[in-house]
Amino acid sequence: MNDIETIRAAARLMRERAETACPGPWFITAMSGRYGGVVAKPTADFPEDRGYDGHLIGESLSAAHREYVASWDPTVTLLVAEWLEDVANGDGVDRHALGIARAYLAAIEQGAGVAA
Repeated sequence: MNDIETIRAAARLMRERAETACPGPWFITAMSGRYGGVVAKPTADFPEDRGYDGHLIGESLSAAHREYVASWDPTVTLLVAEWLEDVANGDGVDRHALGIARAYLAAIEQGAGVAA
C-alpha cells in the first residue's frame, strides 16, 4: 500500500467506526472520585442506560482515561477522517497525515479496539 492509500485506508476505517458509534458529544460522569463513565445523549438507536443519565460509552474509567475518551467522540473522529481524505485528494503527502494514518492502522493491526 502506498502512502496515499495508507491515508485513505485510515480515513475510511475512522469514518466507518465513527458512523456506527453513538453520536457525540460524549460527557463525563463521575461515579466516584476515582472511577466514572463516559455517556452520550440517548437516541433511538442508543437508549439511556439506567443510572447513567445517558447512553453508556464506557465505565470504570480513571479520570484521565474518561477525559481522553470523551474528547475523541465520533464528531472529532469524523473531522480527522475528513482532513485525511482532503490530504489524500490533494497534491503530495503530508507527513503528519501519514503519521496519523500509520499509527491508527498499526493500533488496529496490533489488536487495539478489537473485541476478544
